[in-house]
Amino acid sequence: MTASYDPDTIALMREVLHKVVAKVPPQHRTSTNQAAIACRILATAAQGLRSEEAMTQQALAEVKDIFNGPAGMKQLHQDLSKVFG
Repeated sequence: MTASYDPDTIALMREVLHKVVAKVPPQHRTSTNQAAIACRILATAAQGLRSEEAMTQQALAEVKDIFNGPAGMKQLHQDLSKVFG
């Protein structure tokens, strides 16, 4: 099944992406993390959940997954080590 998005939905997805990425610490706003968040937003919309609330909730869930996963935890640990020695 191929999803299609009208201009309003595309604008909303872009807005949600920008708002959620803005909540991520700057050092973690990598293109990889932004792509993962964008993919979650697209998947949410593809399931028919096209409200700002639903997309934001799922995008924030992706952020949580990024930082709870092994790679995210390793990076977070490295960043904290730089700050706290």
